[in-house]
Amino acid sequence: MDVNQMQCTEDGGVRAYVVFSNQTGADRPRFFYRQRRFLVEEEAVVAEGRWDRDQGVLCLRACRVVRSVSAPSALAVQEHECGIGMSFWFPAVWTMRDRNIVAGMLWNSTQETTGNKDEDALITASSIEAAHHNNMVIDVTGDHRSSNLSDVKYTYNDTMLEEAKKHYDLKFKKEKIKGSQSFPGNYTYRDFEFQFYGQGGMGNGQAYPVTVGSVMVYGERLAAEDSFSKHAVVVDKKNSLLSVSYDIQYSAPRERPRITNGSFMLTPEEEQRISAEGVYDPERGILCMVGCQEHNGLTDCQILVTVKFSSLDARGQGHGSGVISSLRDQTDSLFFEKIDITLFGMSSSQVSEAISRMDLESIMLVASTMLSCVFIVLQILHIKKNSEAAPATSITMLAILTLGYLTPLVLNFEALFVSRRSQYFAFSMGGPLELNEVMMRAPILIAFVLQLRLLQLACSGRRKSADQTTSSPVVSERIVLQICLPLYMLGAVLAAIIHVINVRAAREDPLVVRIGGQPATVWEDLVSYAGLILDGFLLPQVILNASLAGSGVRAISPWFYIGCTMNRVMPHVYDVVRGQIYKHSINPSDLYASPRADLFGVAWDIIIPCGAAILAVLLFMQQRLRGAQSVPSQRRSGGYELVSAL
Repeated sequence: MDVNQMQCTEDGGVRAYVVFSNQTGADRPRFFYRQRRFLVEEEAVVAEGRWDRDQGVLCLRACRVVRSVSAPSALAVQEHECGIGMSFWFPAVWTMRDRNIVAGMLWNSTQETTGNKDEDALITASSIEAAHHNNMVIDVTGDHRSSNLSDVKYTYNDTMLEEAKKHYDLKFKKEKIKGSQSFPGNYTYRDFEFQFYGQGGMGNGQAYPVTVGSVMVYGERLAAEDSFSKHAVVVDKKNSLLSVSYDIQYSAPRERPRITNGSFMLTPEEEQRISAEGVYDPERGILCMVGCQEHNGLTDCQILVTVKFSSLDARGQGHGSGVISSLRDQTDSLFFEKIDITLFGMSSSQVSEAISRMDLESIMLVASTMLSCVFIVLQILHIKKNSEAAPATSITMLAILTLGYLTPLVLNFEALFVSRRSQYFAFSMGGPLELNEVMMRAPILIAFVLQLRLLQLACSGRRKSADQTTSSPVVSERIVLQICLPLYMLGAVLAAIIHVINVRAAREDPLVVRIGGQPATVWEDLVSYAGLILDGFLLPQVILNASLAGSGVRAISPWFYIGCTMNRVMPHVYDVVRGQIYKHSINPSDLYASPRADLFGVAWDIIIPCGAAILAVLLFMQQRLRGAQSVPSQRRSGGYELVSAL
């Protein structure tokens, strides 16, 4: 049951449009609850009632919505179809088997007037996304963790806790504590959240703490954080164990993966949920719980979940590991083989570090772009001061640089008003510094406009030079294009071939589990290759100078080619430093030295700076030596005049 429309008045009146569907669990579209419109094919009712503030109960009377026979698209409500009673409330106490944000019931209200009320006709409703025999399923928000549940009390199941402690004592109590390590405990409740992926065909999953000790932390994050910080966490001093409860959700194939004609075939997946309670050892970072799971209409409460967290100080991708196993005999129909899981994600300290790094990279990105603007202005002044510089400047080089500034503006236009930090908003609510995309893209836009001006000056100088002399640099520019264009196209083809090979290899390996973001597309790999072309932006100018062997014009200002070269080299230097200082993230958000804008890696961080430096040295030698040869130096010594032989 979905409440697609709801209207409330100040006096407590409520009107609702309620939709019924047989789709639950994995068959249910995740976006269904977001649809705020009327659908003709739905089974629906229109309800009216009031909210009782004293009792905390919503009471409604509903009428069925029927379609007209003559006009199927027209909806109508008939009076004789208004015999449905509804009431909903917010449970004040949660248990392992009853974690409903909203509960309620439906009944035939016409039986109340006749005095023949049938208790068996009552239909209970709850917000848990699982069908329970004759019970009805309701989904109010689609995300329970968006509600404020700080005032809900939780009651542990003593039997489950004792069972979990027994298994903890058998498996982990004798394990010695190695050194001084910090595990989730006295930091923030967010450190208790984790994501995981399983072996043996099991998909990805998430585990959210419901309670930590006596504190309810399941629900709206700000309220949970406030509750966690204000209430003291009760620890079993005798065993140093902390009572916890979790909500575990994961995807699993409905059937075991099979091999057909040598191909590895994956079966459709369905969502599974485990409600678990147990103990947590903050000194060892061990979580041991016993949980219940609905499967094929049966409830299995003999499931053991054990997790070993990695130390918060440990570096690397690993967040920990664990096992989901059955406590039943192998002959039992509900028995299943144990599932090894690997944890991944980021702790709260890692998230804070990532946000600080993103702020630093934002500053570096803006600073490097502003320096590019300064270097372009200096080159414009150099061309205006030296009339011969404009015709000798490579149009191909300037076009490459102009496209380099245009690409991020075009590709990220939809992100101009979206903060990069927003993807971490769930973990950090603000900070001393936040640079949004507008501030980050404004310098690029300025650099793009200045680069267009520089390109316009070079083209104007080229046209004037072509009108005044017969030996125009246009011929040399054609040589540059004949060399550079095939070279760039060959590189693009190689980049596309390598992408196809990598994608095919990943698809053919059934053991590969992707836990980060989506793999790069062909277009994204080509954009990264375009960054390599930008790294060698001096190549067209070097070729042009080589073709203009008799020219001694210093077309490019040293500030321009040295400064722009340093701007292209510094991201690779920073990439090396970043790999040594910062912890690697499963889902990195690199603003400066982003792999989506250039090629990075151990080899590329050496090859690209060396190649850029070689091109800069070649350009320096071309302009320095030929400039010295074309300008005679006159010196007097002993009455003789020294004149250059050339």
